[in-house]
Amino acid sequence: MVKPRVVNETGEGAGGRQDTRASVSCAPRRAPARLVVAGFGMVGFKLVERLAALDALWRYDVTVVGEERHPAYDRVRLTEWLDHRDPDRLALARPGWAEALGIRVVTGMRVASIDRERRLVRAAGGAQIGYDRLVLATGSAPFVPPIEGADHDGVFVYRTLDDLLRLRRRAGRVRRAVVLGGGLLGLEAADALRRLGLDVILVEAAPHLMSRQLDADAAARLEARVRETGVRTITGARVRRIEPRGDGLALTIDGGAEPLDAGVVVIAAGVRPRDELARNAGLEVAPGPGGIVVDDELRTIDPAIHAIGECASHAGVVYGLAVPGFRMAETLAETLAGRRGRFRGYTPAVRLRLIGIDVWSLGDQGQPGTRVTWSGDGACRQVTMRGRRMVAASAVGPWAELGFTQDLIRRGRAVAPWVLHRFFRTGSFEDPTARRPVAEWPASAMVCNCLEITRGALSAASAAGCATVDELIERTGASRVCGSCRPLLAELAGGGPAAAGHRWREGLLFAALAAALLALLIAASTPFPLAARLRGSFVWDVLYRDGWWRQATGYGALACALIGTLGYSVRKHWPRARWGSLAAWRMAHGAVGALALLVLVAHTGMRIGSGFNRVLLVTFLAAAALGSAAAVGLEHRHARVTSWLHLLAVWPLPALLVIHILSAYFF
Repeated sequence: MVKPRVVNETGEGAGGRQDTRASVSCAPRRAPARLVVAGFGMVGFKLVERLAALDALWRYDVTVVGEERHPAYDRVRLTEWLDHRDPDRLALARPGWAEALGIRVVTGMRVASIDRERRLVRAAGGAQIGYDRLVLATGSAPFVPPIEGADHDGVFVYRTLDDLLRLRRRAGRVRRAVVLGGGLLGLEAADALRRLGLDVILVEAAPHLMSRQLDADAAARLEARVRETGVRTITGARVRRIEPRGDGLALTIDGGAEPLDAGVVVIAAGVRPRDELARNAGLEVAPGPGGIVVDDELRTIDPAIHAIGECASHAGVVYGLAVPGFRMAETLAETLAGRRGRFRGYTPAVRLRLIGIDVWSLGDQGQPGTRVTWSGDGACRQVTMRGRRMVAASAVGPWAELGFTQDLIRRGRAVAPWVLHRFFRTGSFEDPTARRPVAEWPASAMVCNCLEITRGALSAASAAGCATVDELIERTGASRVCGSCRPLLAELAGGGPAAAGHRWREGLLFAALAAALLALLIAASTPFPLAARLRGSFVWDVLYRDGWWRQATGYGALACALIGTLGYSVRKHWPRARWGSLAAWRMAHGAVGALALLVLVAHTGMRIGSGFNRVLLVTFLAAAALGSAAAVGLEHRHARVTSWLHLLAVWPLPALLVIHILSAYFF
């Protein structure tokens, strides 16, 4: 048995911070509640990290119990260990992390049972830990099919650092490996063994590779690419028996003429939720594949016990992925911090990069619908449509529009028929962000597809002082899963286009404020209050009676509106119009809008008018005010709503202006 390793047992932390806060508060605080987290993997770590970010750790006396002897590490990048063999490079926490937060972390200890009546968890070695809130983050365990001889020496699973350590020792003494499982994990294991210098055979029971994510055509393209790397594949075959043969193993396969010889066998046939703790404690467990049943607050039938990550079943779904576990951890942290956290499910986004081959699966591939496929240039792309809405997509090979496509699925946005036809012909939706620098993408555009982190969130972090890629990653978590968005983060960090965008941002805010104040002034004011002795003066005649002045200012306001609107729209939507940065054009758009309002003051003399003229002026002022609101909220989640309201107010203006001009000249 591994001796438990206490990473932090200082006794400080929540209690110490409480005493410090009590010194500046008149009201006494209650003793911190005991929070026990069973599981110190990626999701358990994320929960504590998020609680710290919400400044909520003072509420709890936190104990984290991990079964592995290693502190939390990045399991998504587990295979990289075979290259550098340094566990510290996979570690999620910096040295001294637990001590700095004032929490206790115990590794190498397995939680064996839960006493719900006494609110205790018991470890395998007999230790007992009391709790007021218990979080089960026990993850999942490798699924081992019922194969005779699967327990022989030389048969491994592919799940933990210790699994890889044992596998590497064995691989140094053999020449051939057989991997059972053609899903994401099986392909990753096959690639790892190939890199160790072994001949690799991959056996998949389904008719084709990645059967849960890809259709037959896309899988055939993937299989051809895999074989080019030297990995042999056998699909539609089940292994019935594994038995010793000489220094190695022999695998009997259904329909195989001869058993397969191997020096090492790796079982990578999926995972199953580790729900045995909950099951033995009388908590509700989902039928079939299992999983601890939780509600939107990630609470079990026992209000004091929560479950997150791969061990949890939410709305009948068990997510065998890291990212939805992160989302659950963030949601639960909100709840534990006294906020209103709700988990509403997750749109899967799976990426595999195998020997230079990009494979993506977005959304639920099991949903019914109409499938539209494009292939060419060494790539294959497919989308699943239900009516006009996209519910899933997959790709083998490069695809610049993955973030845009994921956004379509996640938001449930309708896809126009001509856009879908364009995809069928060219494999592209013509994503408006595809040809722009990332700093010019809409704030809602996805940069980190794995964690669903938007350009707006990253720009906000950059504006708050994150000047390097590592600082952006530290602040937002982007690029921590697959790392494919790291070049985009490099573009946003430091002195790239993003920095220029932030410089123009101040000008845009100033223009928006000026336009908003002018619109408010015009709407709330009465005509210029001139003294009686001035009513017959030149000023009165110019502002209220002079036809030439009225025409000049009217056309001036119209010119400002046309230049500001058309210029920005052309720069934003026409691929060949790439003069200057979009941020600069956006600022100019706001400045011209404010100038148009100034000219409007000279044109109307602060008179709102009546009848049709009043409708025109009110519409103009509404467009200006909503444009100001869109500019101020550019980086926020509701920016899309205010932008569309601004456009809705602008659209009637051309027709209203034409009617106004005709009425002035002909009626």
